[in-house]
Amino acid sequence: QRKHRPGFPHTMAAIASLQVNALFGKKAPAKAAPAKKATLKKAAPVKKSAPVKKTVTKKAPARKAAGAGRKGNIGPNRTLWNGWDSKAEAPAYLDGTLPGDAGFDPAGLSKPVEYLQFGLDSLDQNGVINASGNVIGKLKKVDNKPTERTIVPFNEAFDIVRFRECELQHSRWAMLGLVGVIAAEKSTGISWADAGKVLNEQPSYLGFDINVPLKSLVLIEVLAMGFAEVKRSSELDSNKRSYPGGYFDPLNFAGKTTSPEALFKLKTAELKHGRLAMVGMLGVAAQATKNGEGALEALFGQ
Repeated sequence: QRKHRPGFPHTMAAIASLQVNALFGKKAPAKAAPAKKATLKKAAPVKKSAPVKKTVTKKAPARKAAGAGRKGNIGPNRTLWNGWDSKAEAPAYLDGTLPGDAGFDPAGLSKPVEYLQFGLDSLDQNGVINASGNVIGKLKKVDNKPTERTIVPFNEAFDIVRFRECELQHSRWAMLGLVGVIAAEKSTGISWADAGKVLNEQPSYLGFDINVPLKSLVLIEVLAMGFAEVKRSSELDSNKRSYPGGYFDPLNFAGKTTSPEALFKLKTAELKHGRLAMVGMLGVAAQATKNGEGALEALFGQ
């Protein structure tokens, strides 16, 4: 008699199961590994981003149409005068920063000069055809300030900086000339067109005879004006070239006590009067050329 062994039937059943699996090519079932306990990882602390600053972009002032609520003589919304076109806009290069700028430039004289850059031509002497160079770029001159101490210190002749200086000089001479024509004709009764003939016979000034030959007077005038022009051209500051101040401002209109706004208005008024004087002097000269009459004679018939 066999002794009863604890667990013996279970052992025999396991051996029989292994033999059956080996016979039919099946693998024994693997013991499942004990499940690991899931460990929760702490998430990394999220860094707070800096608050985004809102940038407010300033819009450029809108350019109003001519006559649509415009006011003043400076800036993009200044009062414009465009001649026959009542709703035209001022050109971009006339932004109202210069005195007397009313946006009127029909001929485009104040437009910045733009140069075309061409490539080199083909210079093959053995070639049947030599192609010409084409446009490869454009060059626009931005700054035209005086750079040399000469009579004409500007690098570009057709520029708004030089044109403004010329306009200012011509307007001042026209104002002086127009006042001189009227005052001389009123005091002497001699037409300004005939003043040179009388002066050639006997030079005089304010009714007093001058015992100096006319040629000497002309030479003195040329030397004096040439010296003044050379001194003015030696100045390289564009503002001082046009508004020297000092002895040329005896009433101190452009002094330190004058505000920039008031000074701008004075400069604008000077240019407006100067433009009228140039037109008036042109009319006086045309009348004298056509009819041989002086200013007062043509105006009042005297």
